[in-house]
Amino acid sequence: MTDMTVPDTGTGYGRKPSSHDARLTEVGPGTPMGEALRRHWQPIASSTALTSDVPHRVRLLGENLIVFRDGQGRPGVVFERCAHRGSSLFYGRVEEDGIRCCYHGWKFDVQGHCLDQACELDGGKRRNLARQPWYPVEEAYGLVFVYMGPPEIKPPLPRYDSLEPLGEGESYHTSWMVPGAEVIGLEQDYNWLQLFENAVDPVHAAWLHSNHSGFQFQGTGTTGFPEHYYDHRTAAERTTYHRTDNGVKYVWRYQDTKGDGGAPVDLEWSVECMLPNIIALPDFIRSTPDVRNDMLIWVVPADDTHHRLVFSIRSADPERATSFMFGIKQNGKDGWQLSDEEKQRFPGDYEAQRSQGPITQHSEETLAPSDKGVVMLRRMLRTMLDDVEAGRTPLGVATPGEPVRHVEAGLVTRPEAPTGTDRAAAPTAAGA
Repeated sequence: MTDMTVPDTGTGYGRKPSSHDARLTEVGPGTPMGEALRRHWQPIASSTALTSDVPHRVRLLGENLIVFRDGQGRPGVVFERCAHRGSSLFYGRVEEDGIRCCYHGWKFDVQGHCLDQACELDGGKRRNLARQPWYPVEEAYGLVFVYMGPPEIKPPLPRYDSLEPLGEGESYHTSWMVPGAEVIGLEQDYNWLQLFENAVDPVHAAWLHSNHSGFQFQGTGTTGFPEHYYDHRTAAERTTYHRTDNGVKYVWRYQDTKGDGGAPVDLEWSVECMLPNIIALPDFIRSTPDVRNDMLIWVVPADDTHHRLVFSIRSADPERATSFMFGIKQNGKDGWQLSDEEKQRFPGDYEAQRSQGPITQHSEETLAPSDKGVVMLRRMLRTMLDDVEAGRTPLGVATPGEPVRHVEAGLVTRPEAPTGTDRAAAPTAAGA
């Protein structure tokens, strides 16, 4: 007799090849996201760390660039290949009025004009015909920003109330205390969107950064979040997601204090993603309610499979930047100190996000209700792409004379809503 069995279901046999969402992730010239990101100013270097000593090689939106500061203090961004014979200006020499190529001594100013052709008669009688491709730059918030888009629609650099005005004794902290990252930011080897959308995925903190790997945020239980903040069983019901003027935010509510008369007081933690690639992240090591947010992080795509993190912190305390850079520990250590075994047993953000692949395969995802923030952000990014392709000004591009932008991120205190009150109708953002 033939043995009749029920066929297995859900196996991997015969699955279609997986794929990523190229419109959202690929950033080279001519790609939808690449063109959209080029409509915005992007930070390329720390102002304080960029000196006239040597030029720096930077890959940005799939282009190989050089950022330098000439002897007069002017920052410049030019193509890496010299317009003469293609040698890298990374090996060039910074001079008072420009950068000089190591191969034949051609010198270019910060706007690519050829000032001298050292090996030609009279410094090159036709040197004015040579032009090194360049991009406009501006300095603000302790950073050097570059605009790589169409020159005829170059927007003003946007302003943010998280970073201005400076208070008494405050300054901008923008340089990573990590070898190789001091000037141009911290590079990571996977697609930019995997990190950016992580910022509107708060529930991962209730598992990855606590239940799975142990409490990883320094200050947990003392100056930072209480341990019950990470309760994964109630994370979904305590989190709401909201559209803002410039992007999307989440609000994570938890009770930690008592108000007058012993009534519970809610603390609401909010992080905002602003288009196209800015994260407004409050201080999670010393979480103080009802103060102005003091930091922005830019997730800057280097190319399709690499990105750099660039930040600006407004603070009078240098330890604020130190705690941000080294405030997440894995098994009590910084990431580069971990053995392979420790990385497996105590994974953090890098392990979780990098393990999705150089570019995650979106066709293989199974989204859930707790991914609402990610879905909202992707929809807004797609709208940004549609606007650029239709010739419209996309969300996030500044306009002349616009006011300083309000950043909707922070930790705020709110009395517990009376019984029967719809909390969703109440304000949920710092300063809202």
